[in-house]
Amino acid sequence: MAKPPDTLVEIPPPETTGTGPGWLAIGVVSLSMLAGVAVFVGATEPRLPAFEWGRGEGPTSVNLDSMVALDDGFAVLSGMTVEGVLLWWSDGGVWDSTSLDGAPRQLAALGEGLLAYDADEGLTMVGDESDRFIPGHGIVFPEDIRARQSSGRPSVVPAGDGYLAMSLVGNVWWTDDGATFEAVISDPVWGPGTERPFDSDCSPPSRISPDVPPIAAASSSMIALVSSNPDEPFGLWPVCEPVPWSSTDGIVWSETRASFGEGAYVYDIAGRNGLLVAVGGRGFGDPHVWASEDGGTWHDVASFSELDGVDLYTVEAGAAGWVILAKQSDGPGTVGWTSIDGACWSTLPAQVTGLDVAVSDEQILVIDRTTYPEVWLGTATGSGSC
Repeated sequence: MAKPPDTLVEIPPPETTGTGPGWLAIGVVSLSMLAGVAVFVGATEPRLPAFEWGRGEGPTSVNLDSMVALDDGFAVLSGMTVEGVLLWWSDGGVWDSTSLDGAPRQLAALGEGLLAYDADEGLTMVGDESDRFIPGHGIVFPEDIRARQSSGRPSVVPAGDGYLAMSLVGNVWWTDDGATFEAVISDPVWGPGTERPFDSDCSPPSRISPDVPPIAAASSSMIALVSSNPDEPFGLWPVCEPVPWSSTDGIVWSETRASFGEGAYVYDIAGRNGLLVAVGGRGFGDPHVWASEDGGTWHDVASFSELDGVDLYTVEAGAAGWVILAKQSDGPGTVGWTSIDGACWSTLPAQVTGLDVAVSDEQILVIDRTTYPEVWLGTATGSGSC
């Protein structure tokens, strides 16, 4: 197992009411409490770091097409290599790989295995006794589905006793065996599958289509965020003024009356231990983080209420905890935050950069999309409470 040459620790700020230029440099406001409003770094910053960070070895010469977390590690799909499409996997140390037939473009974690897929078909990958992934059975989708969309979210997601597949034309299919598919959402219930003119009051930093609706699970329910504008295309990224839909089995879905507020937009959503967290913003240049325990009632996360100068794009959750990643609004830099409970947040060390992230049982992997990716691993320390 390769050992990182350096180790970085998330250092909580000193207990002071003053401000420091170091925090301003990464777009985080002062430590003080102003007018009774909790600002980002203050009472919610942990006294001990939740994760210890170090440089890790990455897959060699990889074009990162898709990345997911496994229970005890991570998997990466890499296309356009001299060996064709490669599936890489790691326990957080050494990476191993195998070549795949066809041209899969995205990965989904399904139970203890993987699904590598393109628009019309997929191949399950299962672990053998030597912890290598080997081909399982093939899957043919009922119609072309989205793959390699801008958000990076899988268009195939676990749901109840099976999984959902989201199509190019706005339909959502459910299957429990990969052989028989049932249509559970039909165009245009979650938005029309074809582009059409539409107006919206929200002003996100960028809008890119097509994509898939953000979907996450909290306790026994799943939540999908769908635009409240009936003319907005299926899965447009981000979702403007989203309306949550809920389901307990992935088959029957019902619309809720929850609201994120006028002009709100959501880039991503994640769930863990009965808590949902969504990231995005309101209006223009006003980043927001929301949380909910049931998907029906959402509130602003006070830790981020005074955040400025960043665009929040990604939130991921796993057994190890939570991570939120953002881009600097006025430059190429990235910033991020981690939490073990979704309430107490630490700023990532400035050296840890990238917008691709996955969370396993004990680690967070942050990676970029370069030919020789820079890899950072955050290992849970067992601390991080406020």
